[in-house]
Amino acid sequence: MKIQIPEITIEVTSMIEDDISAVLQIEHQSFISPWSERTFCEGISGKYPHAHFLVGKHQGNPISYINFMVVDGDCHITNLAVSPDFRRLGVAKYMLAKSLDQMKILGGRKVFLEVRASNIAAQKLYREFGFRINNIRKKYYSDNGEDAYILWIRDIQEISLKYARKKSQG
Repeated sequence: MKIQIPEITIEVTSMIEDDISAVLQIEHQSFISPWSERTFCEGISGKYPHAHFLVGKHQGNPISYINFMVVDGDCHITNLAVSPDFRRLGVAKYMLAKSLDQMKILGGRKVFLEVRASNIAAQKLYREFGFRINNIRKKYYSDNGEDAYILWIRDIQEISLKYARKKSQG
């Protein structure tokens, strides 16, 4: 899968061990409490059959990634990050669209995620796809006690169609 985004091409593939070093760098640049190398290695090892780790590459180098789980039609997006050098170019939007497509293929119906209450940019992205606040997890983030919004999509099929229509019109 490839897409043209102003002056860059992104290829989305399953994350492999060779991607971990670059992914960890993006992880540390993106999050206050980054995941460990072990978490990523276990995630791609097949230890968790419901877990899916995708990486977006530009010229063969990881610039973004998204992780999600699909269990009995319920999908949980656990992580999405883009290298600082490639932010504000539509990379996160593309990664989210590709992961939603993958979730549909895997039988996903509902999708949810947690996002920091202060992460306005991420909330805006998710709203574009039809995610809505379902609940609040008080003091969810252990690093500073910040609340998390639980965002969700009730019907991934419907939302994906709406997004496709919006994209073709705009």
